[in-house]
Amino acid sequence: MSEYPEQPRPRGGWPIQPPRYTAGAGPDAAQAGYGQAGFGQAGYEQAGYGQAGYGADGYVRNGRLRRGATARTPRRRRGWIALVITLAVLAVLFFVADQVTRAYAQNMIAAKLQSSSGLATKPQVSIEGFPFLTQLAARDIGTIDISASNVPAGKLDIASVKAKATGVHLTSGFNGATIDHISGTGLITFADLLNAAGTHGVTITADPQAGPNSAKLSFGPLAATAKVLQTGPSQITVTIEKLPSFAASLIGALPGYTINVPKLPAGLQLQGVAVTDQGVIVKVAAQHTSLSQ
Repeated sequence: MSEYPEQPRPRGGWPIQPPRYTAGAGPDAAQAGYGQAGFGQAGYEQAGYGQAGYGADGYVRNGRLRRGATARTPRRRRGWIALVITLAVLAVLFFVADQVTRAYAQNMIAAKLQSSSGLATKPQVSIEGFPFLTQLAARDIGTIDISASNVPAGKLDIASVKAKATGVHLTSGFNGATIDHISGTGLITFADLLNAAGTHGVTITADPQAGPNSAKLSFGPLAATAKVLQTGPSQITVTIEKLPSFAASLIGALPGYTINVPKLPAGLQLQGVAVTDQGVIVKVAAQHTSLSQ
């Protein structure tokens, strides 16, 4: 005999007795009555007639709501995606603007250096540091690298000039700049030196064993030692020691040959020389100068 006998159903009405207890419900379950909700074994609320129940794990039965979900989750996710995309686009635009402005400033500085020193071609200018726009806003550029090739120096060319300027302060009109310190080197190759002196059949190499700034001249079985020294504010002189008199016709004007260093960009001045395997290194520097000097 069942616990709740079936009750006669009145015409057009519900049973007098409530529905029987649902089998399989957990010990904590409550009966699902008319319009009531109860908890089943899985921790879900059993939905009563016309009413949805919430489970212990945050689910709503019948697929209405899933665990941990809220109605605003998709909207928030779309908001974060839009924000990330916006920031990425702004970052790209800032990078492009920074590079374009840097290129324009580098070209302007190169043109200023060319006009002030009479170079045949524009030197190459590279502004260090990122971002450049913040340096421009402050009118202070940390470091600028300058390089030039084949700078005329009388009958010969200085093969390359490389300099680094630090503490560059732009003028209020952004049409000039002062420089706290700039230093660099210039290279005169041995081949250019010999060609300018009009030598024939002579080779020259660095000779550090003969002392600082020494070079070895070789012409056939003969050899001589040359010294390369700074002899004036913008002069470099080549002297030759112990040269046989009959060799003078071979080495042309090399004995006592003077190199006149031309005006260099940004007020660079000759500071010394050094003889290396590459050739004669010219050391240059300047303090508290400007791009227009």
